[in-house]
Amino acid sequence: MMKRATRINLILIGIVAVLGLVTWWQVNREVAQFEPPLSALDPATVKQVRVGCLQCVARRFERLGEHWQMREPYDLPADDAQVARLLSIAATPVRSRRALTSLDARKIGLAPALLSLALDNEHFDIGTTDAFHGDRFVRVGDTIAMVPDRFSPFLVAAPASELDRHLLPRGTVLASLRINDQDRTDLIDAWTVAVAERITASSTPADAAGTRIDLQLGDGAMIRYQIIRSADRVVARRSEPALDYALSAEQAGMLLGDAEAATP
Repeated sequence: MMKRATRINLILIGIVAVLGLVTWWQVNREVAQFEPPLSALDPATVKQVRVGCLQCVARRFERLGEHWQMREPYDLPADDAQVARLLSIAATPVRSRRALTSLDARKIGLAPALLSLALDNEHFDIGTTDAFHGDRFVRVGDTIAMVPDRFSPFLVAAPASELDRHLLPRGTVLASLRINDQDRTDLIDAWTVAVAERITASSTPADAAGTRIDLQLGDGAMIRYQIIRSADRVVARRSEPALDYALSAEQAGMLLGDAEAATP
């Protein structure tokens, strides 16, 4: 019985290995057939990133030293990893290229473009997908490239999701911290390193029942939050701009100096 089970396991392992080799061969064969990528642009040299689209919010990013700052629609530090995803689009391999005049730009979503990406002076207009491979039509200069679409979700991301998730900007010196008008300098370190689970745009007005947080920065600027608890979540609601920073109950407790009080 044991020998039979061992034999079956070996057969299954062999099948898995063969399937893995076939998949590896197919992927490498497909990649070998690709043309050069959309652009030879070096992402490390890019200073400005702009994203536009017909049905989402346009965004603009600027490189500041080693990090990225979102300039539109928010003027706040960006999540570097999210910007890196946008930069990586330039290196997307191309299945084939055609002359711009060989296709009707209107029929493939390029007049006007459904999506657009600008990396400094390099422009990419992104249209619809073709019916055979699901490739995107991407206009670069006077050519149209057929590109496997693994990047369009990056272009239509909600702007708030591309922000740095720290509750205070990187490098900020926190001069004072008040919770419901009470000085809590003992919590400055906790707020300085606090990172939200996610950020979303807030369409809800301030909650009178929320815990008020006043953070005065070293340069005199003021950031205001409210810690708001409900049955299923805890958020730090920033007043300007209106953003909700999702927190765990444990995080909220550390930021308020009372873990039990932060439990929904």
